Amino acid sequence: MVEEYAIAMDIGTSGVRAQAINVEDNSTISTTVTLRHPIPGANVMDHLHFAVNVGLEQAHQLIMEAVNKVVDQLGVDKSKITRFAVCGNPIQLSLFQNIEIRDLAFWGTNAVERMNITPPKRNAQIIKPADIDLDINPDAEVYIPPAIKHEIGADALAMLVKSDVINKEGIYLVSDFGTNAEIALVIDGEIFSCSAAAGPAMEGQAIECGMLASPGAISDVTPDGTNWRNEVLNNDLKVESCDLIDVTTGEVIEPRETDTQAKGITGTGVISAYSLGTEQDIISIPEIKTEDHKINLQDNVYLSEKDLTEIGKALGAFRAAHITLCVEADITLDDIDAVYMAGASGFYVDPLKSLTVGQIPACSWDIYQIGNTSLSMARDIVENPDLLQELQEVADGMRGNHITLATSEVFEKIYGLELAVCEQNMPLWKYDEWLEMYGYGNLPEVEEDPEIHRMFESDIPDLGENGLSIIEEVGTKLEAKIDGCINCMKCVNECPESALAMDDRVATIRSDFCNGSACLRCERICPEKVFLYEKVAYIEGIDAKSL
Repeated sequence: MVEEYAIAMDIGTSGVRAQAINVEDNSTISTTVTLRHPIPGANVMDHLHFAVNVGLEQAHQLIMEAVNKVVDQLGVDKSKITRFAVCGNPIQLSLFQNIEIRDLAFWGTNAVERMNITPPKRNAQIIKPADIDLDINPDAEVYIPPAIKHEIGADALAMLVKSDVINKEGIYLVSDFGTNAEIALVIDGEIFSCSAAAGPAMEGQAIECGMLASPGAISDVTPDGTNWRNEVLNNDLKVESCDLIDVTTGEVIEPRETDTQAKGITGTGVISAYSLGTEQDIISIPEIKTEDHKINLQDNVYLSEKDLTEIGKALGAFRAAHITLCVEADITLDDIDAVYMAGASGFYVDPLKSLTVGQIPACSWDIYQIGNTSLSMARDIVENPDLLQELQEVADGMRGNHITLATSEVFEKIYGLELAVCEQNMPLWKYDEWLEMYGYGNLPEVEEDPEIHRMFESDIPDLGENGLSIIEEVGTKLEAKIDGCINCMKCVNECPESALAMDDRVATIRSDFCNGSACLRCERICPEKVFLYEKVAYIEGIDAKSL
């Protein structure tokens, strides 16, 4: 029998995850993840802005270079790949397919109609690799799962289908935590959804020692008296107990018994430190009460006051989104029967700490951690391609109410309170008074003994016979000569991610490190006003060198 392979892929806002699968027995061969996204930007709106203002073709090219690099890394014969399924939010899948994306940049129909934009249907479909520059067997089938509606994409469909809440009576809150969190409140099958742009801190980015959930990431901290035990992901993405640390000084109180070394800290570790530090009165946002104003963890990993402010803003976006959905659905947080946490950030975090810091409602009493549902659904599709049509039927039958948080007056009021908490240390009792004054109810009491169901040992349960490989450099080097440049190097020194280099008036941007249009510090600092970010980022006619 001729060997055949399938690829399941999740394109997220912060990176790509994929698995190679043997079609004959559905066994996993290998798993590959990237540590960054190839398009400049820290969130999905930055990626959308890049596609609209720099060019859809440029964004598609960056995506496909990364996708092809991931496929190469999986290590199977590409000529024998016969099935390929991909999951992600509407923006990522539109970039992958190289289809119209401008409709996603506007809320409502007025602007879309005025600009003569025809939104694509974004239904389930099967395309060929050549249609999207995918470098695999040209006869393979590429499966694209449907969106529920243009605001609620395949990633949201995945968490709803894999959690099975759409088939249950009751009230359920489902969240895929990440840079751009997908959140759905499901009431007897009716969906109230939103996307919370929590920011990259939720996945360990925009944190000084931050990293995605990958080997070497501190994913949790647990107390032992006043000292903290560091929990670190090993090479199989399993959690290992490591050094016991005095976080006020960084002194190792009890060394680890494993070889696993910490390389950084992921978003779940930051949440855990935020919760534990507050509980032990080491943290009083926005201050850290240590001599060096840092939380000192193992192997010289630390958290700064700036880091904790960033994670406070992200957690505030979640809590404000939860309350907004409840207000729109005319229920209270106490009415929710169960909470489902999807994605790596929702899987590795300690739910008890999530309760105390607002990542999930404080009253959550039945909690399910269900792993990477987007990758899981892509895998389901390649194992059973007939599922694609079934998913379309599910999407067609869903009743959905999408709340755009950017235009929600309810969210605006509540998130203002969240900013007062994390930036000005406003006490929660005062927050609660304001909530009641707005007519939005009260913050619930913290559930002290919730039931926690951890469905797997890691967010990707089966890494395969060849295990996990990681691609650290996934972007492209974008180069352009800057006419009028005086070589002062202010743009290079201003870049917060060290993504920019300048040599003899030729600027080079590493796309996967660049913060994109949300930053533009390089452009603003230029004394001659000749550095134009969009010109450097434009690929056509420019030397775009794959890393």
